[in-house]
Order: sequence, then structure tokens, then C-alpha cells
Amino acid sequence: MPNQTVTLNTRRPFGVIRGGRATLRELANWLEKVLSGEVQCDNVVLAINDAVALGDLAFAGQAVGALVLSGGAGAVGATIDGTLVTAAFATSDTVTMTAVMAAIRANATVNRKVTAVNRIARMTLASVLVGTTVQVFGITFTAVNGAPTGFGQFDMSGSDTADALSLALAINRHPSLAGRCRAVSNVGAVYVGLLEDRAPTSEELLSLPSAATITINAAFPTVSAFGLLFAMVPGDIGNCCTVVASGTGMTYATANAGKLGGGQGGGTALTLVVP
Repeated sequence: MPNQTVTLNTRRPFGVIRGGRATLRELANWLEKVLSGEVQCDNVVLAINDAVALGDLAFAGQAVGALVLSGGAGAVGATIDGTLVTAAFATSDTVTMTAVMAAIRANATVNRKVTAVNRIARMTLASVLVGTTVQVFGITFTAVNGAPTGFGQFDMSGSDTADALSLALAINRHPSLAGRCRAVSNVGAVYVGLLEDRAPTSEELLSLPSAATITINAAFPTVSAFGLLFAMVPGDIGNCCTVVASGTGMTYATANAGKLGGGQGGGTALTLVVP
């Protein structure tokens, strides 16, 4: 679906984000104030992409990668775009991963580039057949033999690792999920994480696999030893951010070796506006 990215440099702060439709109303009011001159704005940058076909340019979504902690010890974390962020191992892998995620969100050098959550849902694929389905946050995904031709399809013609990679890509490409979650595959597993560090709603879960070839390991996104890093800005630009796992027991999974992966969309036409 088409996407637009708007950046405004204003002389006054925007203020409190209220959430939901109230935020959209506040944004509309803010733009009206910029247009009228009530809020001084020196420049607006508008990037537009009107692609609608299935593919990585069809809509904007954050680049993502997964940190996995197993048997951690000492200082663990990741080097993100050249900055090392760690937390000391304490109690368990899950407790420690929670501390790593918090450290990343609090680090002033990286938290304008990425954010991090470890509320993760997980499923495992094994010899998936054509027509097998699974629901992700209420959206049905169907296995097809070959390249997907529509939203909600993933390719089952390869290995379990390839099938999981295709399913994660299908989740990230789906317009109904782009603003709610991101997915990463690791061997034959798929991790799905919320874009916010919050408890899931009753509809935000993995459910109803039509065959035993898809196993739901964690239906709801729950606090775990798996952590997802997301680019703060949606779009292909997020794939430029480098990530390297650090410390005993920490590994990194991504669709883009050594970096965040799966970032999609972003403007293909740039317009500069001086109000």
C-alpha cells in the first residue's frame, strides 16, 4: 500500500501523544497551525512511495533483527551501529534479555536508531505442505508452492529454514500487520514481536495451525530470552543499521547478515517544502 513519510522542523514541541485517533486529530491540527504560521516551521520534508503491488516497496515497515540468549554469562548484548550496549547476566536468560532490551531503549546513542522488545511469540515449521495455514494476529497465512503472488502467502517449496524465512517475510509484508508487529526467522523458527513494549491484546497471538507441521511454541508475545531490535524509522533505510551479538550465549538472527533486515518501503520521490 502507498506510504508517505513527513518530517517537520518546528520551533515548538509537538507535546503529549494521546494515542489512537486522538493523535491523528492532534497531528491534523498541528499541520493546520504550520500552514497558517501559528507554529513556525522552517522546512518540511515529504517522501512518497505510491507502489501497491506485493513486494518490499509496497508499504513502509521497520527493519528488524533478533537477539537470542541461551546459557548467558557475564556482560551480554549487542554492538549496534558501532555502539556496544550490554547488561550483566542475572538470574536467567529471560531476566537478562529484559535488562538488555531496557538498556538499548535507554541508550542515548542508539535509541534514536532502534528500539527493542522481548515480548515474543514463536512457532516452528517442519515439512510444511501446500495449503497449510496458520493465523498471525487474526490474519491467515497460507503455504503455496513457489513464489507468493498475494498478501498472506508464503513459499513452502524449500527447506524448513527457507520456509520460515518466507513466512517471516510474508508477515512483514502484510499491510494489516505492518504497524503492529515484525517477524524474524531463525533456522526453522519464526519469532513475532510487538512493535511496542506492552502486553498483547486477546487477538494478538499465533493460532489455528491447520496441520502438525506448524507448532506454536508461544502463542502470545510473552517476555522471553528472545529479543527483537526494530529500526525507529520505517523503510528500507533501516537495513543499513549494523548489529553484532556480544557476550557468552548471545546470537543474532536477521534476513540481512550483520545488519537489521526486512525493512520495507520508504519514499522514492523527495519533496522539500518551505512553508
